[in-house]
Amino acid sequence: MTCRFSLFDSVPLMRPRSTLLIATATAFASGLTAQQPDTARVAPMVITATRVPLGRDESPATVDIITGEQLRLRGITSLSTALEVLPGVTFARTGSFGGNTSLFVRGGESKYVKVLIDGVAVNDPGGAIDFGSLTTDNIERIEVVRGPASVLYGADAVTGVIQIFTRRGHGAARTIISARTGNYGTTDADATVLGPFANGDLSLGVARHDTRGIYPINNALHNSIGSGAVHVALDANTDLRFSARYGDEAYHFPTNGGGDIVDSAAFQTLERTVLGAELERRLGRVTTRLSVASNSTSGGSNQPSSGDYVSIDRTRRRSADLRADIPVVDATVLTAGAQLEQEDERSESHSVFGTSEFSSIFEAARRNAAGYAELSSRLPAAVVITAGLRHDDNERFGKFDTYRVGGSWSPLRGSRIRASVGTAFREPTFLENYSTGFVTGNHALRPERTRSWEVGFRQSLADDRLELGVTHFDQRFRDMIDYTGSDKACGASYCNVALATAKGREFEVRYTPFRALTVDANLTHLETKVLAPGFDTSSSGLYLRGQSLIRRPTTSWTLGGAYTTSIGSVDVHVIRVGERGDRDFRPFPFVAVIDSAYTRTDVGATLALARLNPRFATTELTLHAENLFDTQYASVFNFLSPRRTLLIGARTSF
Repeated sequence: MTCRFSLFDSVPLMRPRSTLLIATATAFASGLTAQQPDTARVAPMVITATRVPLGRDESPATVDIITGEQLRLRGITSLSTALEVLPGVTFARTGSFGGNTSLFVRGGESKYVKVLIDGVAVNDPGGAIDFGSLTTDNIERIEVVRGPASVLYGADAVTGVIQIFTRRGHGAARTIISARTGNYGTTDADATVLGPFANGDLSLGVARHDTRGIYPINNALHNSIGSGAVHVALDANTDLRFSARYGDEAYHFPTNGGGDIVDSAAFQTLERTVLGAELERRLGRVTTRLSVASNSTSGGSNQPSSGDYVSIDRTRRRSADLRADIPVVDATVLTAGAQLEQEDERSESHSVFGTSEFSSIFEAARRNAAGYAELSSRLPAAVVITAGLRHDDNERFGKFDTYRVGGSWSPLRGSRIRASVGTAFREPTFLENYSTGFVTGNHALRPERTRSWEVGFRQSLADDRLELGVTHFDQRFRDMIDYTGSDKACGASYCNVALATAKGREFEVRYTPFRALTVDANLTHLETKVLAPGFDTSSSGLYLRGQSLIRRPTTSWTLGGAYTTSIGSVDVHVIRVGERGDRDFRPFPFVAVIDSAYTRTDVGATLALARLNPRFATTELTLHAENLFDTQYASVFNFLSPRRTLLIGARTSF
C-alpha cells in the first residue's frame, strides 16, 4: 500500500481583488442570451448500480451522474472538487492542492468507497485511496452510487461506488487543446485526440498540472497524466474495449502530522498504472463479458524532520471477471458472474527517533475468488425489482456472504418511490494484517462489515422542469478495526473492536425553467455515533462511545446554477460544510477540537470567441474561480486551505 501523509504548508497569498473577479465573471456572463424553452428530458442510463443498463430514475439505488461537459464547464481538474457538490459526500484535505484527501460518503469511513476507472478498481487493498492524486482529465462521465454495493464489486464497496469512464471518440475526428494559468504559480495544460477509425473509436489524452502550493516553502505539486480508450466492433456480435490511465505525481510538503511547518525537504511520490480490457459477445439473447484488470502503484515518502522517515511501497491488484446477462422472461435479466483477484504488496520503511531505530519490511499476497448473481426485473405497474447475492472466499479471512435487495415503484406520473437493504464489507489492509517493526499486524483480523437500508421518494413536476427528492438512510458498521499498543487485548496490534452508526436524510431540488438554465440544490443532515469504543477511551481516541465520527459535518448543503448557450456559459456553486469534530494531533495525548463551519463559492465560465472574430470559431476563453470570496477556513484542523484561486485560459479544437 502506498502511504500518503498529511503534511502541508501556508503561504503569502496572491489575492486578486473581489471586484476584479466579479467584474471578470460579469464580462463572461454579459454575452449570454437565453434560448427558447425546451424541457424535453431523457432519463440517463446507468450501469454501475446494477451492471446492466437501467434508467437513473428507475434504479432502486441512489445514483448521481456528472458528465464530462459539466466538469469542463466548471473548469475542474480535481476529482474531489467535482464530487463535493453531491448530497451525502464530504471531503477532508490536509493542506494544499494534492494534499491527502479523504472522502466520506454518508458518514462512512474514508476506506468505505470503491473507486473504479473503466471497471478497474484503483483502491489499495483494504479500501485506502487518496483523492488528492485523482484528476478529471479525459473523462466522459462519473457515476456515483450511494449505498452498499459489495454484491457486485466485492470488498470495500461499503457506502458507495464511484466509477469514472474515459472519454469516447464519437463523432468527427478532432483534437482539443487547453491551457490556463493563475495564482499560486498554477499552470494546467492538456491535449485530447478523439475520433472514429475503421469499426471503432478512440480517445487519447495527456495532461500536466503544476502549482507551487499555498504554503511559503516546499509545497510544489507536479502531476502528469496519460489516458486512452479504444472501442472496436470485431463483428456484428462482438465488441472489444481497452482502456489505460497513467499518473506520475510528486508532492512536496513542509508540515508534520499535526499541521505545523517543520520540514523544507519532505516529499512523496505516487506512480499509478491502470489497465483494463473487456470482451463482449452476444450469443442470441445472452450477453457474455470477460473483463481483465490491473492496477499497480509505486512510490513512497521522505520526511527528514519526522525521524528521518523513509518509505518505499509497491502495490498490485490484478483480476479477471466473467459474467453473463441472461434474459429469464420479458424485462427480467439475471446477471451471473465469477471473479478472481490477486493482491500483493511490498513495503519498506525506516525511521529514527532519538537513539531508537525502527525498520519494517514485509511482502505479502492474497487471493480472492467470488461468485455473484443479481436479478433485475421490470414488472407491470411501473415496478422495478433487483435482488443479488455474493459469496467471497479469501485465503486470508475466509468466506464472506453479502446481499442486496431493492425496488422502485412509480404510482403516479412523475413520482418514484424506492427502497433497498443490503450488506457489505471492507477487507483489512496489508498494513493491518502484515506490518512489522514498531507496529505489528494481526493475521486474524476479520473484515469490517455493514448492514444498511434506505428509502427515498422523487417527484417531477411542471413537465419535468422541477424535480424534488428526499432519501433517508441508516447504516450500522461492525467489527471496525482499531490499533492498540497494549498486549492485553489482541497483542500490540490491530483488532476488530468498534461499532458505529451513520444515518441521515438527503434533500434534493433541481429546476430547469428552460434549456439554457439549470438550478440545483441539496442538503444533507447526518448523524454518526460510536456505540462500542476503540481501545483508547481518552480524548485521544478516534472511536469514543457516544460521540460522532471525526470530520463528518452534521449539516452540509450546496446551491448551484448553470447557464449555457452557444455564446458561452457560467456555472456557480456555493458549498456549505458545517462544524465537524476533529483532533489536534500535535500534543500527546491528542486533544478533541471542532473545525468551524465554512461557505465556499466556486465559479466556472466560458466565452466563445466566434462573435469577436470568425477565425476563432472553435476557440473559447475559460475562467475558474475557486473560493471566490476568499473565505479563510480549515478542512482539517491546523492545516491551511487554499484561499481565492483564479485560473484563466483558453480551449481550442480542430
